[in-house]
Amino acid sequence: MSNEASEIGTGVLDQVVAGGLLYAVPIFVISLLLFIEGSKRIPMTVGIVGFVVGFGLVGELYGLLGEAPPISDMQFRFLAAAAVGVISVSVAQMAMRFLAAGLVFLIITNLIRAGDGVEVDFEGDAFLSGILTLIAFFLSMSFRRLVPALMAGLVGTLGMMLAVYVGVGWPVERLDGVSAPDAYFALVGMLLSAYIQWRTLKQKEDGEAGQSKEYYDF
Repeated sequence: MSNEASEIGTGVLDQVVAGGLLYAVPIFVISLLLFIEGSKRIPMTVGIVGFVVGFGLVGELYGLLGEAPPISDMQFRFLAAAAVGVISVSVAQMAMRFLAAGLVFLIITNLIRAGDGVEVDFEGDAFLSGILTLIAFFLSMSFRRLVPALMAGLVGTLGMMLAVYVGVGWPVERLDGVSAPDAYFALVGMLLSAYIQWRTLKQKEDGEAGQSKEYYDF
């Protein structure tokens, strides 16, 4: 199964490289939108990518419908691609929820371990256990907003880098994070994207607060 997934991923990447600017330009535009507007664009972006990838890869499955299928090849591609897009959005949202929960679990586990090191029993003491529960709750609320922003920034930065590499003819293999350090520059872009998204959200909240104040003053 992992070999098949790897082959599919390689096939998609080969199609993008072969397409040149035809693929590089829309990838860059979508990635830039994801980089700037972040988490609220993740479902749309993942859905579009899932649809495009599904449309390009499900053609080989058309023959499985038999010699006289009830729908045409183009209809089959469209329906299958739409299904892949919807599933991709659901999987992405679920993955971000699990990632946020995993981060909270790691932090709480390390707090308990640190408390054991200084002889503070977070689990046995009812008061400390309650404080730990509150910390976990607020961390969970924060990470649910932070993780999508970070993921959007990371994917958006990598997407723009991929588009540039394809557009200028650089080897995209340098973005695998193993053969070259190029992919790690995306971490800087991820933090910059998170900052831009935070500033945008802050300005929006300040604007809404200002409008509410004017309304009440009137």
